[in-house]
Amino acid sequence: MAKDHFHDIVPRKGKPRSVPITKHKDSDDEVEEHVFQPNMSRDSDSRSIRDIPVSVRTHSRSSHRSNERADRPRGMGGRSWLWIIAAICVLMVAALILVAFRSTTITVEPRVQTVVFDRTTVFTAAPAALMASGTLAYRLETMEFTDSESVASSGTVKAEEKASGTLVVYNDYSTSPLRLIKNTRFESTDGHIFRAPVDILVPAKKGTTPGQVSITVVADQAGAAYNAQPGKFTLPGFKSSPEYTKVYAQSSAAFTGGFIGDKPSIADSDLAAAQATLRTRLEKKAREEALKFSSEGAFIFPDLIQISYHSSPHTAESGGARINEIARVDIPIFDSGELASAIARSVSADADDAVVSLLPGEDLAAFAQAVFRPGIDPLQFTLSGGGRIAWEVDEQALAQALAGRDQDAFKSIVAGFSSIQTARARIEPFWSSVFPADAADIKVRTEEPSE
Repeated sequence: MAKDHFHDIVPRKGKPRSVPITKHKDSDDEVEEHVFQPNMSRDSDSRSIRDIPVSVRTHSRSSHRSNERADRPRGMGGRSWLWIIAAICVLMVAALILVAFRSTTITVEPRVQTVVFDRTTVFTAAPAALMASGTLAYRLETMEFTDSESVASSGTVKAEEKASGTLVVYNDYSTSPLRLIKNTRFESTDGHIFRAPVDILVPAKKGTTPGQVSITVVADQAGAAYNAQPGKFTLPGFKSSPEYTKVYAQSSAAFTGGFIGDKPSIADSDLAAAQATLRTRLEKKAREEALKFSSEGAFIFPDLIQISYHSSPHTAESGGARINEIARVDIPIFDSGELASAIARSVSADADDAVVSLLPGEDLAAFAQAVFRPGIDPLQFTLSGGGRIAWEVDEQALAQALAGRDQDAFKSIVAGFSSIQTARARIEPFWSSVFPADAADIKVRTEEPSE
């Protein structure tokens, strides 16, 4: 009879034993399992098939996630890094190209000299029409302004008054300035004579453009007949000479003020007060308008502006009379470069051939040494206050001097330019030590003079 092997396996005596299974910890859970196996002895040397302990494996959630990541495709991450590296390389190459092809730049600060005046140095400027280019001169601009004021009157008074008006005199005859003396006659188309109250200098003809100047003339006789309408005027004094058809005058507005008869009687004190008020207003307006002629190339000293006044006949109105005043403004205007050169020559020995500019201080002022006839007489003046003279750098000449030269020659070349105070250079590309051979590839930049 066959033997039953299982029947021969006899369990040992003793208490059943619990075998612990190792704990497996995970971030999400913790599992502890026990396999209860009876009939096991610690010192048993033999085991039956029923004595073999069974190990139980536990799987945490993290192990499942690791397996999932391991199963993902890896191609996309690698390709992204390649694109990033390629983009960085392109940017680096572009930056290198930009740096390598920048222009070579020279930055210079011009020479500056402070000047202070105490009214001891006398400057002389002649009318521009009489002076050659390069000599200190002034050109004249003339304007007229009118204003009126109403005053009370009492009764009437007998009066004879002369008309007056503005003419523009043209010189289409001579390429030299034309001088007209005081009381020069101008004749209207209806035969009435008007006279110039001062000497006149009519600028020269330039090419086909006549020289011209604006003046005020006064009627030769009193009366309303001299209130001439706009039109052309001739100069009877030139009637028998070639100038007669080439030197003439033109008015753009009717003349006024000619009167013979009774006019409102005004107290002397009221008349003087009204005239003072009008002239104050006219002076303010005249100076404001005169300063508008100042520009980058033109320089005006307010104290050299001349303003003259004359009264136009006052007119009757209800309850009184209207006082009329006219202001004539003569404005000497200097060329900024010529004025700066004249000032530089007075304070610096090496400024004869220099190109300079004037940076005036707020207190710089000019004072005429004597009364002069604007546009006719030389103007002598002194200065007070201060300012600065700034030398102008010939940027093109500097670029040509540096073209093709080694950087070691930079200091000696710059030293040859007396107009430069300081200079610094940046040669491109940065690995080069020689300035570009073509001066057009060298950019010279002049900084504003430092304070």
